[in-house]
Amino acid sequence: MNAATLQTGRAAASRWLQRLDPRCKLALLAWVSTLSVICDSTIALALLALVGAGLATGLRLAPRRALGLALALAAIAWGTMLSQAIFFGGSPRTVLWTLVEPREWHGWKFPGVVLYRAGFGYGLHQSLRMIAVTLTGLGVCLSTSPERLFAALARLRLPAALGFMVVSALRMLPLLVEEYAIARQARRLRGGGGGWLSLRGGWGESELALFVPVLAGALRRATTLATSVSARGFDPAARRTFYPPLRFHLGERVALGLLAAVWLAIVGTKLCFWLYLTEIYYRPEWRSLYAFAREWL
Repeated sequence: MNAATLQTGRAAASRWLQRLDPRCKLALLAWVSTLSVICDSTIALALLALVGAGLATGLRLAPRRALGLALALAAIAWGTMLSQAIFFGGSPRTVLWTLVEPREWHGWKFPGVVLYRAGFGYGLHQSLRMIAVTLTGLGVCLSTSPERLFAALARLRLPAALGFMVVSALRMLPLLVEEYAIARQARRLRGGGGGWLSLRGGWGESELALFVPVLAGALRRATTLATSVSARGFDPAARRTFYPPLRFHLGERVALGLLAAVWLAIVGTKLCFWLYLTEIYYRPEWRSLYAFAREWL
């Protein structure tokens, strides 16, 4: 996505997503992030990806932006699955397709290029983890104003200096993307460089050279921001008030309670299953719990 999407995402968000307390959004992001690491089954990871997709649909992106995001995520998923299928080193490994046969040339043995079934599955799991966290993070960032996000971080007892750094970084990101796009357009108007698929020599160097003005602009903007903050007497230890104040509604409290209950249940089940696998603790009457964790988590 480009800078226009990042800048207009909040305005295009659904009303329910805008009104949702930012602390609930951060809790959902933490919920998806932790469970995407804990869970290992395809079904559980696909459900987490659907949760992130459901939150991202509230942004109401333009069809072109949504299609671009979907294609980017699909490319990431396919690239991850393909790379893991080729370079998978675990066992057991079932050969799915041989791209290049093994050969021996002057005493040197070429192992060949083989696609492994287990590698595809492992790559699918990793891509689902990335998709779930990416979609949830986009839904949270693009539907929450920096002021509301800073208020949520302050209410969560995050140090004010650290919260200010996080919010400033989020506000700088659209500007960096826009400046990079402007630099590429200026280079193209001057007759230098080609598109992303250009095969001319020096393409990598020309693209890296564009980061020089972008980095210079970022440093100037950071210096200006630091001077402005110092001139206005920013005190991280001072007590702050936010308007309108953050208050949980009844539905938000119920949703947070459900998220906490599901999280504790999944983490507890996985912990019991891990103790069983490592032969630290085992109870025969928990066999159905172990089977559930193996099959669904």
